[in-house]
Amino acid sequence: MRNLAIALLVAMAASFVPCSAALGAETAHAKAAPIRVVYHLDTDLKGTTTALHQAGNQLAADPTTKIVIVAIGPSVRFMVKGSNTAGGYPFALMVQDLEDKGVRIEACGNTMATLKIKPEQLDDGIVVVPSGMAELARLQAREGYVYIRP
Repeated sequence: MRNLAIALLVAMAASFVPCSAALGAETAHAKAAPIRVVYHLDTDLKGTTTALHQAGNQLAADPTTKIVIVAIGPSVRFMVKGSNTAGGYPFALMVQDLEDKGVRIEACGNTMATLKIKPEQLDDGIVVVPSGMAELARLQAREGYVYIRP
């Protein structure tokens, strides 16, 4: 009986080795694949400023992260040329810095129509999407982006 118990324990231990190896391979793959994140911005001046800083902080922690920022509602107003933070820092510089790091910044076309903002009024590099909400859903459902609403 004792030999049977020892044999059973040895067999169980052996069965864990391939699982551990597989887990190691999954972990290595997960580390190699970049994280994809979509930031949902629909807030005031302070919230929009904070969210852009958070995106920069995330890239500082993991420069391989793929980030898309979707501005909807009030946040679109701060994507207009000449907009500044509460401290007077131009949003255009924040946008340019993030874009230089590979961040894609999008503005909701529905919001722009409501606010009577024309695409040429936006800071350079901002992409207009027909619907910010549809874009958020598409990025999550079809492209596997993680959703963050700062």
